[in-house]
Amino acid sequence: MNDVLEQCRWKKGLGLKKSNEKGVTKMMYRWLSVVALLMSWGMLVGQEAPQAMIEEIQSIPTQAGEPWVIGGQEFTTLPSTALNANKQPQPGDLAVVEFVVRDGMLVATTVQPLAIKAAEVNDGPYVIWRGPSTAEVLMMNAGQVVRKTYTNIAGPREIDDFPGFQQSILLDPTPPESPKSVWSRPSKLMAISDLEGNYENAVRFLQASQIIDSKQDWIWGEGHLVLVGDLVDRGSQVTEVMWLFHRLERQARKVGGDVHYILGNHEAMVMGGDLRYINPKYHFVTSRMKLDYDRLFAEDTEIGRWWRSKNGVETVGNLFFVHGGYSPILDQAQLTADTLNRRIREGLAPARPTGSTPATNPVRHQHGPFWYRGYFDQYGSSWGGKATEEEIRNILERHGAEHVVIGHTVVDNVGPLDKTGAVIGIDVKWRDAEKCQGLLQEKGELWRVSIDGKREKLELGK
Repeated sequence: MNDVLEQCRWKKGLGLKKSNEKGVTKMMYRWLSVVALLMSWGMLVGQEAPQAMIEEIQSIPTQAGEPWVIGGQEFTTLPSTALNANKQPQPGDLAVVEFVVRDGMLVATTVQPLAIKAAEVNDGPYVIWRGPSTAEVLMMNAGQVVRKTYTNIAGPREIDDFPGFQQSILLDPTPPESPKSVWSRPSKLMAISDLEGNYENAVRFLQASQIIDSKQDWIWGEGHLVLVGDLVDRGSQVTEVMWLFHRLERQARKVGGDVHYILGNHEAMVMGGDLRYINPKYHFVTSRMKLDYDRLFAEDTEIGRWWRSKNGVETVGNLFFVHGGYSPILDQAQLTADTLNRRIREGLAPARPTGSTPATNPVRHQHGPFWYRGYFDQYGSSWGGKATEEEIRNILERHGAEHVVIGHTVVDNVGPLDKTGAVIGIDVKWRDAEKCQGLLQEKGELWRVSIDGKREKLELGK
């Protein structure tokens, strides 16, 4: 092994670092766009184009000239091949390998072992509806793909015979209905956004705020929980996040509460096959499932059809929720929330709208509700100038609200963007427990809530 290491270019500063997520390294985040981009290049350009894959290491060379065997394929190395590792890799570890094809051989340009073994990877379930009453369930258990088919599902049916780590899920053959766009103010409301697959911190936050119990079941009564988009991408526990809120929505509604899932740009990206930001774990999972990641969220999947039933904007009491922001240019069309939400749902993949305005193409247009950042000084110039107080006031009046609540753009703390209090930003870094926060409305007052449940009253319009 030492002979081989001497042939490789050692890259310091790219060593593996442990993350607070189980079995996942922070290093994996740095490879997200690289892997997706290289895969795209490989498909588009041809033989000499760089490509990438994430698979299990089966064999490590012990002397010069021997290949790596990764994912059942042999990869030749060169003196210029980079091995990015701070400890000796072992068979069974996952690795990102970048390579080119030369004279019929796979030549590795970079080998990046990851601090997780293939046998430690669990994921799922993913549900694909194969007919009105038939569902195929795909899972990965200890690195191996498990498929099960359930038939004669006449009504809501609990499935709990999964192998290994998986919990039960409820399968309902009836597709979900789209929610209202306008809601009266509930007795209490919590809003969070941009979880990005950070399941463990989300659970910790919800438990500290007494929204869920130790079994992760709803205990917030008639309270409303608002998720302001981007629950997916980047993190390694996206599937767990999806099933958590899929279940909590059902439980909340049974007792007079609710869970509002406002779509974000990353949900739209995944549905549209833009996979630049998915965690490397899911490249491995879908490679073994022999499916593209977006296939697991298609129209005929349980989570995919759930997403496609959701809204892009909602007014709840005096709060107007939108993931990115509501552009003054979009507001010129004077759309009702119902009309805008219908157009958003019609524009989600596999639809490919060609409209040239945010009103006709709200999913993909820069001034659409998924992408707008014009409430911020640092981004205003890219959106035709920062939105004025008058423009924001007009938007709020049109939607019957006093504050617009947004995610999408990271803020240091949940709270108003300026002294008017008209815009409240709630996108914080959920991968960092110390920065996790939510927006609570109770008895007409707004509070910033931390991951340990502590509250700080927001002073608005001062």
